[in-house]
Amino acid sequence: MKKRSSLWYLGFLSFLCLLYFEGGNPGFFGFLTFVPYFVIYRMGDERIEANVGKATRNAFLFSAIAGSMELVYIRLAGLADAAFVDAFVALFTGSLMVCLLSLVFYEALGK
Repeated sequence: MKKRSSLWYLGFLSFLCLLYFEGGNPGFFGFLTFVPYFVIYRMGDERIEANVGKATRNAFLFSAIAGSMELVYIRLAGLADAAFVDAFVALFTGSLMVCLLSLVFYEALGK
């Protein structure tokens, strides 16, 4: 029997999106980006360690580049400080998606 990856449990954080119905804050929908963690249920732990390092590198590069572009855009466009909230949600969601898609890609590649 194959051992379940411990990263699989991060998928349960997606249920935090239900807090939207309590307060009506659409920022809670950002937690839906944890749903793809259920995909890695059957991935082996040996290969994941190397591939998680590659995937988090991609997510870090996305965060650094997209975050700086968002900050520059908000200031140059003269948007209100409330735009930082939306920018943070986009950055958080994008980072998780880049990390998970990279992980799935590296696992499919088999290297």
